[in-house]
Amino acid sequence: MISEFEKIQNNWNQNKEEIEFPVLNFDALKEKIKKKEKENFLFYYSTIMILFITLVVISSFFYFVAPVKEIISRIGVGLMLGGLLFRIVIEIISIYKAKRINTIESTLQAAENSLSFYKFRQLIHRVIAPIVVFLYTIGFFMISPEFSKYLGFWNVVFIDVFYVVIGIILFFVIRKGIQKEVQKLKDILKLKQEIVE
Repeated sequence: MISEFEKIQNNWNQNKEEIEFPVLNFDALKEKIKKKEKENFLFYYSTIMILFITLVVISSFFYFVAPVKEIISRIGVGLMLGGLLFRIVIEIISIYKAKRINTIESTLQAAENSLSFYKFRQLIHRVIAPIVVFLYTIGFFMISPEFSKYLGFWNVVFIDVFYVVIGIILFFVIRKGIQKEVQKLKDILKLKQEIVE
C-alpha cells in the first residue's frame, strides 16, 4: 500500500513535469540593461563636463577679470568653486561605483549592488546637490557687496535677479535630467531582478 506521502510526492513529480516555465530572453534583458547603463554613463560624463567648464569659467573670471579683494568675497568665491569641485568629485565617485556593478553577475549580488548604487544616487540628488546649490548661492550673494563698489546699484540688482531666474530655469532642466536618470536606474533594477528571479 502506498503511503499518503508517496501519493503526494508522485502527484508533485507528475505536475512538475507539466508546468511550463516562461523562458526569459536573457540576452535581450542584458542588452536593455547595457543600453540604460550607457545612457546613465553619458549623463554622468556630461554632468562632469558641464561642471568642469563652469568651474574653469568662474575661476578664470575671478582670477583674470574681477579678482575680489575683500575676505567675505573670497569666502564666497571659495564656496562657489568648492561646491563645484565637490560635485565633480561626487560624479566621479558615481562613475566608479557604477562601473563596479557587474551586469552579468550571478546571484543576488548584482541586484543588491544596483540597489545600493540607486540609493547612493538618491542621496546625491536629495541631500548633497541641494546643499551644494545652497552653498554656491550663498557664495554668489557674498560677492554682491564688493561688486556694488565697482558696478552701479541697478547692475548688481540685475545680476542678482538674473542669477535667481537662471537658477529657476536650471532647476527645472536639471530636475528633468535627474528624473530620467532615476527612472533608468529603476528600470535597470527591475531588469536585474527579473534575471535573478
